[in-house]
Amino acid sequence: MHSDTVSLAELTGITRTLAVPPWNSPLAAELYGRTLNVVCRTRRGDTAGVWVCPLDDGEDGPAARRAFRLLPYASPWIEPALHPVDRHRCVASMVTAVMERVGSIDLPMAPRFEEVAALAEVGGETRCRHTRVLNLRDGGDVRAAYLPSVRNHVRAAARRHRVVGVAPSEFDFSRAVVGQSEAAVAARRRSGLRLGRDHPTLCLSAIDRDAVCRGQVFVLRCEDAAVLMHSWFERGGARGVPSLLVDTALEWAIGDPGAAFFDFEGSVIPSIDRFMTGFGARGAVYPHLRWRGAGTEPAGAEEFG
Repeated sequence: MHSDTVSLAELTGITRTLAVPPWNSPLAAELYGRTLNVVCRTRRGDTAGVWVCPLDDGEDGPAARRAFRLLPYASPWIEPALHPVDRHRCVASMVTAVMERVGSIDLPMAPRFEEVAALAEVGGETRCRHTRVLNLRDGGDVRAAYLPSVRNHVRAAARRHRVVGVAPSEFDFSRAVVGQSEAAVAARRRSGLRLGRDHPTLCLSAIDRDAVCRGQVFVLRCEDAAVLMHSWFERGGARGVPSLLVDTALEWAIGDPGAAFFDFEGSVIPSIDRFMTGFGARGAVYPHLRWRGAGTEPAGAEEFG
């Protein structure tokens, strides 16, 4: 197998018939602006893998990392029909191709990315991250896993609020992206609006009796998952608003035949992680790839949350 970089136009042609996730699509290249588009091919010329790596300015040249979290993950796509041996080779080849062109890598893989050994083989360091995931198709009632306190919060908030669907343009990214730069807020807003044009998205607002919005969630449907990408709520407001919004988003995802999982996208903040577990969401570990070339400084830690 051999990996090389391609232009956006070539990437568009290659991925037209492939079921790549949004973070390996031409849309990812458009959203991030600067990307390294790597394609792995077999000896026969078939596409074995695709990896769209966001680029940022590093200490010693370009760094493969996200300046802003515009899409949930950034792991390579590998042809599902490949033998495990070839999957391993494909990932090793693509990561090597990226290492040859950047000074450092700092990117999150996806929960179902399995080729961690290939990352280690070529010198990558992996850190353990996790998200929280609900299986929507295991044959049971998803809501049966809610803690009693979560059910109480949903009922309490529903008595004082109505949840309505809104356009992505009505989602308040300035309240969902807290403690980050204006550039981060603007980038996420542009990304949210663009995602809403090409991918199924759900934006919900919790409206109180005074017609005031007290919280919102932004959910992206990608592959077979509904991913909770952004959310906010008024901390001094009525209890249960976040639970009511998540419960309504879950109802939407359950009704979507293409959604098999609800991905909370995890959090490194303990209180938020505990909130996710209240819905019965189980931990799903995924590797975060970090690497730096000889003589370069460590990659700056990527933003989370």
